[in-house]
Amino acid sequence: MRTLFLAVAFVALPLAAIDVSGKWSGRFVDVQDEAKSESIFMILKQEGSQLSGSGGPTEDQQRPIQNGKVEGDNLTFEIATGKGTISFDLKATDDEIKGEMKRTRGDGTDTARASLKRVGQK
Repeated sequence: MRTLFLAVAFVALPLAAIDVSGKWSGRFVDVQDEAKSESIFMILKQEGSQLSGSGGPTEDQQRPIQNGKVEGDNLTFEIATGKGTISFDLKATDDEIKGEMKRTRGDGTDTARASLKRVGQK
């Protein structure tokens, strides 16, 4: 019985979701032109599988997150800008978030790779 309990606990451990609540800072790089790199700052709040918060180039320039979801270590959300919408598809660890962001606007879609590190404590 004890062996079964330990086996179940060991298998369930990787399924535990990471809490991404907190501040995150990093950069994104344009996939088409890697010389184009800009800063990104996010303030995230996770409640179960729901993700809210904001993102922008700095802590002072933020826009609200929409349609935020957390599924395991996957984060998906959108941020509306004055010129379109940026969709995020990211993977998280305890201290790093990486993935793809796509900006859709009237003249097409731009893709970038984002990489952020946790700022301070949760």
